[in-house]
Amino acid sequence: MALGVSFCFATGVVLARVGLVNVPSSTGNLLSLLGGWLLIATVAVALYSHDLFTLPAAAYLWMAGAGAVNFPMGRFLSMTSLKLLGVARANPVTSTAPLVTAFVGVVFLDENLTWPIALGILVTMSGVIMVVTAALRETRPRQVAVPSGGSAQAGSLRARMQTPFRVGYAAAFGSAIVYGIMPALSKQAVSYSANLFITASFTLLTGILIMTLFLGPRIPRDLRMSPLRSLAFVFAGGTIMSMGVLLSYGAVLRAPIIVVSPIISSQPVISLALAHIFLQKLERITWPLVAGTLLVVGGVVGITFGIET
Repeated sequence: MALGVSFCFATGVVLARVGLVNVPSSTGNLLSLLGGWLLIATVAVALYSHDLFTLPAAAYLWMAGAGAVNFPMGRFLSMTSLKLLGVARANPVTSTAPLVTAFVGVVFLDENLTWPIALGILVTMSGVIMVVTAALRETRPRQVAVPSGGSAQAGSLRARMQTPFRVGYAAAFGSAIVYGIMPALSKQAVSYSANLFITASFTLLTGILIMTLFLGPRIPRDLRMSPLRSLAFVFAGGTIMSMGVLLSYGAVLRAPIIVVSPIISSQPVISLALAHIFLQKLERITWPLVAGTLLVVGGVVGITFGIET
């Protein structure tokens, strides 16, 4: 089931990336949530209708809280980074969420900084630096002629760090922060019902309502201006990612986190392979990106084991 989570997230972001070329990330996020919710809520109503509204009030509060943090914040930032940076550059940064989890545990919960955590942090940050540096090299400024007959660079490092580069990586790091604090919220949200379909239905619905209120009149305009094919890709990608959310609830209910987390953290490697196969016109995969992604995944695994030992 954990491997299914990883595959769903990887496949979903690749499909969404194709559509986000022509769809605003905010509207794309709403569309992605709607696709997953329609399918999951249909199953929940068909199979568990008698349990949907019989939970204690605290259960609905936790599910609403988890949905409000995860989807209008975490997935929206993830969609923004995908649109601005692409799968190969955004995903390794987003997958550093366990680094945030470790930081919260050590700083605020008085947990011990073990050697696996320390080594994992160093390896993860090395991978992130490699990915960002590789992306920065690809935005080298063009050469322009100068009066002396030579050439000079038409930009500087500072210019290259401006938007959308800066906004894209800020969004990726922001989504990592949100996803880093989500395990605690998700555990509380699913603990009341132990039903992944009910939990996913309410958390996704919360995200849809918040995004709808946030976007308001922009929704019809964005839908009219976006090509149907692009909307379909975002819808399909979001549906598959929501299946990953559903499976993640089931995974943590049935297996220890120490087993689940390292498997899910392989998602950037899968998405990188899928991007290389299916997104050759949109994504340029380089060896530094591959090496950086592998370092990030390896570091995340080290952090995960460090948290649990």
